[in-house]
Amino acid sequence: MDFEIIWHDRCVKERKSNPHPLWRPSMNCELSWTQLLTRRAMMLAGIAACAAGTEMSVEYYLWPSVANTLAMHQFDSAGWSQTMQSAVAWHSIMPVALWSAVMVAAAVLFVPLMISPRCVACKVARAARSSGSSHSSLGLLAVGVVVLATVGCRPFDRPEFEEIDTSETGFLIPLEGETDQQVTFESESYLAKRKVAAKRVQVPHRWVPTGRMYYDGEWLDTVRLIKVDRSPVTREWTADVNSGTKNANEAIWIESKDSVGFSVGFNCTAFIEEEDTARFLYMYRSRSLADMMDSEVRARIQSVAAEAAARYDLDELRSRKQEMVDDVREDVIPFFKERGITITTVGMFGGFTYQNPKIQEAIDETFVAQQKKVVNMALFDAQQKENERIELEAEGQANMARTVAEGEADAIRKLAEATREAKSDPLFVQLKQLEVEHDRIEKWNGEYPSYLFQMGGGSDSPNLLLELPAQSAHTELGKSISSTQH
Repeated sequence: MDFEIIWHDRCVKERKSNPHPLWRPSMNCELSWTQLLTRRAMMLAGIAACAAGTEMSVEYYLWPSVANTLAMHQFDSAGWSQTMQSAVAWHSIMPVALWSAVMVAAAVLFVPLMISPRCVACKVARAARSSGSSHSSLGLLAVGVVVLATVGCRPFDRPEFEEIDTSETGFLIPLEGETDQQVTFESESYLAKRKVAAKRVQVPHRWVPTGRMYYDGEWLDTVRLIKVDRSPVTREWTADVNSGTKNANEAIWIESKDSVGFSVGFNCTAFIEEEDTARFLYMYRSRSLADMMDSEVRARIQSVAAEAAARYDLDELRSRKQEMVDDVREDVIPFFKERGITITTVGMFGGFTYQNPKIQEAIDETFVAQQKKVVNMALFDAQQKENERIELEAEGQANMARTVAEGEADAIRKLAEATREAKSDPLFVQLKQLEVEHDRIEKWNGEYPSYLFQMGGGSDSPNLLLELPAQSAHTELGKSISSTQH
């Protein structure tokens, strides 16, 4: 039995059961099965086209401006932030909702053709399978392909979040639409007031097709978050590979006026103040402070140091290190302040490292010789002072001895003069005899001599030698002598 005949018999039965055309369950009995299937397929294609147009209009025209506006105001209040999250969620589920509606429309349009209260669809299906109608099979296959193609396999828009640390300042720049919309995050006072350590930024996306198929494309950011790190950065540029910021020879190489090449070590510390972050970002785009320290700051220091070194010969330059450092500071600090970089420390450390090692050896030998000369001069001065001390001491002792001798001679002379004058005075002679006797008595130990010498008048030798008696006799003799003298 032919498929079209079965469909015709079904329509005739519906007319008999419902004579009035307004109350017939099917208003399309005048159409054949193929015509009805084609019409409903066209209706489904129209619905799918409307869904695709709606999605494209929202995705390509409406969503970019909405996303930019919400992204710029998501930090104004909690309401804006919640609206931003809700909009991103609705944007993510919108394609699913649209193509779910397309699937529902497909079911509404084609399921009634397969199912009826009298199970005519079963007969139609069996007849279709038995007759092998290619038209119905191709039609259903086309509808399925259209629905699956419209739903597609586009990747999910995964939410993207970025955080801003307390030592960073963020700039949220719109990549589409107006370019003058820009949000600057508040500084330390704002963070202290809000009692937060960081901020989380949501970056919205939009779909950009890259091929003919619906799923050929990629999600692109509608805004860009640029973070400027304000943390201090310190650099040490030395010739020694075992010291400095990096394990490499990063010394500042310069040349003196007499064309002697050498290197010096420099250290520098800098940071970015919060009010200078916009200027730094404008001058150096998205480069970090560490990159600028290793490139432009180092090059500026080397340029100024080379100009200062070229004014003096090497011998004079060694004594003008501070002048060279002052020239570097006076030039580098204000130069980079105008570009948003605040330099807090810049200085020289270590000595000169000469390009020719023999120069350093000669300088060391000269220095050693100078030190020896200084030591010898110090020893010579010390010995000279010691000699002067000894000479002065000897001269003092000689003067003292001379003074003593002169005093004694003067005393003897005066005594002799007094003696000559007193020889004619018998009282003086008696006085001297008494003094001698007094000294003899004080020194006498109580014993008498064994012999007695008696001097004659006017004679220098004794004229009488007597042997004295024993101790008792001596005592009696002494008493007699004493009585005789008295």
